[in-house]
Amino acid sequence: MKSARFLALLLMVVLVIPLMAQKDRPKVAVLKFDFSPIKHWWWGDYDIGEGIQALVEDELLDRAVFRIYSRKHLNDLLKEQDFQQSRRADPTTAVQIGKLAGVKYIITGTVVKFEQKKKGGGLGFVTKKLGFGGGAVKLAEAKVGITAQLIDVETGEILFSAKAEDKSTGVFIAGITSAGGGFLGGDSSISKAAEKAVKKLVDQIVKKARGLGLI
Repeated sequence: MKSARFLALLLMVVLVIPLMAQKDRPKVAVLKFDFSPIKHWWWGDYDIGEGIQALVEDELLDRAVFRIYSRKHLNDLLKEQDFQQSRRADPTTAVQIGKLAGVKYIITGTVVKFEQKKKGGGLGFVTKKLGFGGGAVKLAEAKVGITAQLIDVETGEILFSAKAEDKSTGVFIAGITSAGGGFLGGDSSISKAAEKAVKKLVDQIVKKARGLGLI
C-alpha cells in the first residue's frame, strides 16, 4: 500500500514539475525584423525580415527558456490591428503589440547586412517562386548581420540589445526553396550565414536574459 502511494506521488511530481517550470518561463513575441537599412535588395521582393524572424523564433524554441507567442497568431493580430511595418520597431508600438498579445517581453530586430557574392564576382537574387531559380550552381560567400532588442512590455524599457554577424561559403542561389514565411534551407551560402548569425544572436539574448535574472 505504501509502495503504491509512493509511486503515485512520484508520478505526480514527474508530471507536475515540468508543467510548473513551463508556466514559470516568461512569454515572448518576436516581431518581424526590419531590413530597411539594406539599400541594395539583390534578392528581389522576398521578405527577409520574416525569414530572420522565423529563424530567431525557432532557435529560441530549441533553447526552451521562453514561451513563444505563435508567429502566425502574431501576424494575424498585426493585420487585424493594422500596425504598419515601419512603426513596429518603435519601442512604444512594440509595447502596444506586446500588451495585445499578452506577452511579457517583445523582441524587435534589424537586418543590417545581407550580402551574397559569387566566387569570382557577381551578385545573386532571390525570387518568391518555389524551387531553385535559373542559372548554374556556383559557390558564393555570404555575410549576414543582425541586431535585436528585448523590451519589457509592462514598463516599455529596453532591457538590453544584442548584435551578431557571421559569414559562410556555400552554394550560390538564384531562387528560394519556399514561398512561405520561412527562410532558405540547405547548403546555400546565404542560408548558412543567416543561421550562424541567428545562433550567435540568440546565444547573446539568452546569456543577457539570464544575467539579468529574467529567465
